Amino acid sequence: MILQGPYRPDLLAAETLPDILEATILRHPAAVAIQWLDQSLTYDTLGRRADLAAHHLIEAGVRPGDIVGLCLPRGDDLLVMQAAIAKAGAAWLPFESDTPADRMLVCLQDAGSRGLIAGGDVRLDGMLTWTTWQLSEPVDGPLRRREGLLPEHPAYVIYTSGSTGKPKGVPISQASICHFLRSENEVLGVRLGDKVYQGFSVAFDMSFEEIWISYLVGATLWVAPKMLTTDPEALPEALVREGVTVLHAVPTLLALFGRDVPGLRIVNLGGEMCPEFLVQRWATPGRRLFNTYGPTETTVSASLAELLPGQPVTIGTPLPNYGMLIRGEDGAVLPQGQTGELCITGPGVAGGYLGRPELTAEKFLANPRPTGEHDTRMYRSGDLARIDENGQIQCLGRSDDQVKVRGFRVELGEIEAALYRQAGVGAAAVVLRDLAGIDQLVAFLTPEGDARLDPHALRTALAAELPAYMIPARFELVAEVPRLTSGKIDRKALKARELATASEPSGEDDIPASAGEHALFEALRPLFPGQPLRLASDFFRDLGGHSLLAARLVSSLRKHPQFSALTMHELYQHSVLGALAARLDTLADEAAVVPTEAGATGEGAAPERAPELRRWACGLAQLAVLPLLIGVRMLIWLTPFFTYHYFTGDEGDSVWGAVALSIASYLACNLLSFGVAVVCKWGILGRLKPGRYPLYGWTFYRWWLVDRVLDIPPAHLLAGSPLQAWYLRALGARIGRDTAISRISVRAPDLLTVGDGASIGAAVNLENFEVRGAHWEVAPIVLADNAYIGSYAVVQGNVTMEAGARLEGLSSLPAGSRIPAGQIWTGAPARHDPQARAPELPPRPVREGRWARLDVLAYAGGGTLIAALFFMPVFPSFVLIDWIDARWLDLMGSRVWWPNAFLAYLLLALPASALLLFLTVLVSAMLRWALLPRLTGGRWPVYGQIYLRRWLTNQIQESSLSVLHGLYASIYAGTWYRLLGAKVGRGTEISTAMGIVPDMLTLGRDSFIADGVMLGDEEIDRGWMTMRPTVIGNRSFVGNGAYVPDGSVLPDDVLIGVQSRAPANARMASGQTWLGNPPLALPAREQTAGFPEHLTFRPSLGRKVARGAVEGMRMILPLAVVIAVGYLTVMKVIPIAVRDGFLAAFDELMLAGVLYGVGTFLFLVLLKWLLIGRYRPRAEPMWTPFVWKSEAVTSLYESIAVPNFFNFLRATPWLPLALRCMGAKIGKRVFMDTTDVTEYDCVFIGDDAVLHAWSGPQTHLFEDRVMKIGPVRIGNGVNVGPRTTILYDTRVEEGARLGPLTLVLKGESIPAGQAWMGSPATPWTRR
Repeated sequence: MILQGPYRPDLLAAETLPDILEATILRHPAAVAIQWLDQSLTYDTLGRRADLAAHHLIEAGVRPGDIVGLCLPRGDDLLVMQAAIAKAGAAWLPFESDTPADRMLVCLQDAGSRGLIAGGDVRLDGMLTWTTWQLSEPVDGPLRRREGLLPEHPAYVIYTSGSTGKPKGVPISQASICHFLRSENEVLGVRLGDKVYQGFSVAFDMSFEEIWISYLVGATLWVAPKMLTTDPEALPEALVREGVTVLHAVPTLLALFGRDVPGLRIVNLGGEMCPEFLVQRWATPGRRLFNTYGPTETTVSASLAELLPGQPVTIGTPLPNYGMLIRGEDGAVLPQGQTGELCITGPGVAGGYLGRPELTAEKFLANPRPTGEHDTRMYRSGDLARIDENGQIQCLGRSDDQVKVRGFRVELGEIEAALYRQAGVGAAAVVLRDLAGIDQLVAFLTPEGDARLDPHALRTALAAELPAYMIPARFELVAEVPRLTSGKIDRKALKARELATASEPSGEDDIPASAGEHALFEALRPLFPGQPLRLASDFFRDLGGHSLLAARLVSSLRKHPQFSALTMHELYQHSVLGALAARLDTLADEAAVVPTEAGATGEGAAPERAPELRRWACGLAQLAVLPLLIGVRMLIWLTPFFTYHYFTGDEGDSVWGAVALSIASYLACNLLSFGVAVVCKWGILGRLKPGRYPLYGWTFYRWWLVDRVLDIPPAHLLAGSPLQAWYLRALGARIGRDTAISRISVRAPDLLTVGDGASIGAAVNLENFEVRGAHWEVAPIVLADNAYIGSYAVVQGNVTMEAGARLEGLSSLPAGSRIPAGQIWTGAPARHDPQARAPELPPRPVREGRWARLDVLAYAGGGTLIAALFFMPVFPSFVLIDWIDARWLDLMGSRVWWPNAFLAYLLLALPASALLLFLTVLVSAMLRWALLPRLTGGRWPVYGQIYLRRWLTNQIQESSLSVLHGLYASIYAGTWYRLLGAKVGRGTEISTAMGIVPDMLTLGRDSFIADGVMLGDEEIDRGWMTMRPTVIGNRSFVGNGAYVPDGSVLPDDVLIGVQSRAPANARMASGQTWLGNPPLALPAREQTAGFPEHLTFRPSLGRKVARGAVEGMRMILPLAVVIAVGYLTVMKVIPIAVRDGFLAAFDELMLAGVLYGVGTFLFLVLLKWLLIGRYRPRAEPMWTPFVWKSEAVTSLYESIAVPNFFNFLRATPWLPLALRCMGAKIGKRVFMDTTDVTEYDCVFIGDDAVLHAWSGPQTHLFEDRVMKIGPVRIGNGVNVGPRTTILYDTRVEEGARLGPLTLVLKGESIPAGQAWMGSPATPWTRR
């Protein structure tokens, strides 16, 4: 439904403000225009003074269309200079007289202002300034007049605050403001003979209603002194004394008047919501009371309502020639009665914001239903409104005042409207404030007259109208609500104001009886101050709690020793306060009888420390072999690089021959890396026996060295193929027949036994290595025949799975666990699930003899072919650089200083890297669609034809990662997955997802797949591969490290939490949040609000282009650095090879590799401090430069610095030192076997802490497409198990122990000296 004001073509005149003023001067030259103090200016005097000043402005070069700043104190000079600017044909840009000089300069420069009219004490660098006396000097001869002023020229510019902190300018045309004056006064009826109060600042556009409507009709302006405008006692007396008949004001000011002003015949309110009691008081016989509404962007006001006693307060209907409609989130025009965003059409709609095309495109749209040339444009006001049954518009407050409170969407205006309905409330403002780290609603109230406001009574009254989460936590009584110069409430000042009211019982609480009830109420009171606490209330449904508040409550209760075993899971299970208190009493009883086992198994005592001499002796020995390790890794790609250029250096050399030799050397290096790994394992370590060894001792050093060597070969080439079993056997593992083993990590292969027919899924961590104090332990893992481990599981040492036992995906088996034959265990930690059933499968397919041998050849050949094909795109890059070098630079042939050569090659490598990226994507798509037809859901034999296709598809993804790593978590990721065959909706964000079967994957619009998600991978079990379609609904979110099994169908707007498993399809419904494993539905979660859609879900084209450019460089730069280093190496090494032979150059190549590895570290440190500086807790929407820069630093860290440098420092004393260079605060003697650290400055790790593999502090999350960063504090002596995630804003206290695959939730605190495990964390009793 669209409301249209009366169509009045006679008001749509082609005129300007000076035309209107000069016409009135001619009609009423002797009428008083301005009354200021004891002076009166007639219209004739106003015109003559303004003409003189306009002459001086025109002489100074001011012309129609120019902008002139205006900053003068209240008085007649201010109004004369305003008229002068208009008469010169220019537009004024007004400022309050106390505006800071820096802000004035920002606005003036942004507007391209010609100059500034100001007092003599104002000086702005580089800005021409005129004083009133300069512009008032007499002139001999005729005065110059404006020439060429048109209705489309700007009349004035108003700057409003911007959401980004930068003010935004709104230029209003002459035609728009002239039409407004006539249109609004058609309804108001200001006339000749009226005396109009002039109290608004000229920097506020409501002053037009006072000043220029008076000029339109010849009325008199009474300009009040500034101190009188803010005195609610003296002002009404002055209005009576001066005989004022027309008053324009904000409702807050009028509400404070202590007496009536009988002479007023028109009262026009605007700028704020009008309370109903004002209507009763001021809408008296003989007086008309109006309520106007309109943003600056639509020229002062767009609608008007005459307010009458006993009728609802609305903003009325559109002014003549204006239109209004209610717009839904999808852009559709909503019918009568529905709430949406209020949009305005008509001749008052501005052309947009000065120099802000992006914001203009977002806020100024085409009118979907224009009625003529005067209303082709539409402005989105940002206000929520609806059209009531009487055809009146009800304004419900700002949509950007729409905040999230405890996960619920709340309109502050709705709360304020409810407060205004309460007896005795004169003024009300509600803000969302951070109280003790939690966002809470605070109401600021000014009593009406001498009324006494009782917070308890107000809370009771509001409870009858509003849900609990909308009732303010605190009511602050203030003598005066702070206001802006416009008269509107200053909400920023209210947010900064010191609060007087302390948290106290509401007066309606139940009386706690037991110790559990007392402790619970004490913990709840600061979280829900003032809200009634009743034992029958539900924490989520009634109090409005959400996931963050739940973590705060549980952490607070854990401070009581008897409640230290309370878990988040128990709060979700016992969300009614009475039930939760009973659970606390039970825990207290248990703690009184038996000391907490969790505490007994923790690390409360100071951990035993390895001797410092041994630690540093081992560290130095590790440092000594680092060059060798880094050099060997670099050799894999430097050797083919060198080979190509060695055989293309002379006349007559064959490029194709060099390409063939280079590919051959690349494949040989990769193949040899497996052989070197096996030889090193047996030559350095031999067969490792289970046991307990001194940390940093001789056995540890040899194990560490072999572990680092095993990181060098490209293990993905073997994963999921029969070759995987062969390789594991070569490393000492006992692997049975007919096994299916995907990509896994195993820390002590000698101690791994896998029975016949067993299956191990993707990204499984067999962590049979553990550090405890001054020792490290290794223990066996035994998987009996037909055992099954699902993808993304974690298994520690001393674990046995008997025949046919199953461990489901994303589950953990801590040390000492045993799964009996045939049982199915799931969860973190895993528990027997008696309801679970293994899938019914046909008998295992048999492939023996010749077919089995052919399988091995097929996978060996397929892997080799894929590896070779993905190395091919580098050669066109070589050709491009060599051609440019030979044609123009001759870097190879001349003696160029190496830094200059490096920079030259880096510049050359940038386009070459772009070419490499393009060709890699092209090769991937061609291989995918030429060789591998689209896969369909179903079940197929392992190692059969369909399985081989799937395996090759996975190899394409894995092999391309070396070049395309920067593509993930970028704007290009969706296109990449579409090329591979996935269906990806518009606006979807995909990070480093794993296990994807592109043909089986559908991602809905605006969905978000975070880092490290296992997404719909196939299931391999008992010789069969099962693939099912996986669907992620629109606007659904899958958190870091989560697991979505194949066949999952997530409805729209579902959130799967960090390190959580998606539940069965039948359990999920739209809008739900699931956390942990087993997955638990959360009643409510914390949500992020307050950021505009163009920074989250609906970016402008400009932001897309900017992000694409940043992320394009993020993808290109690492490759360019690699290529530049390669060329620099070739330039230095080839002369040695020519002189001493091909093999003599290898030590130089290894040295170059070491320098490159160290160089990536130094480059990343420099880049981090230059781009980011120091990370601090903050929230930044996704489509902002900070996020792009932060993601670029993280991508470069993960793609070049970790594999080429940081990874080799794992389990050495040097890794903490390297991370300190990035900003992390890491204590003494910390053992780190993980590089999973980002937002380094927010990481705090205490002395003697241990972080096992793949664990880490998760210092940021993308919540509602807002990057939220916070600190993680890990205390002294804390031991963090493998694949454990500690979310931000958490604290793990001293001596605590976290088991494998544990999730510490945001806001949670793990008590000192206790052991916790699971997702989410629960007390851990070791078996």
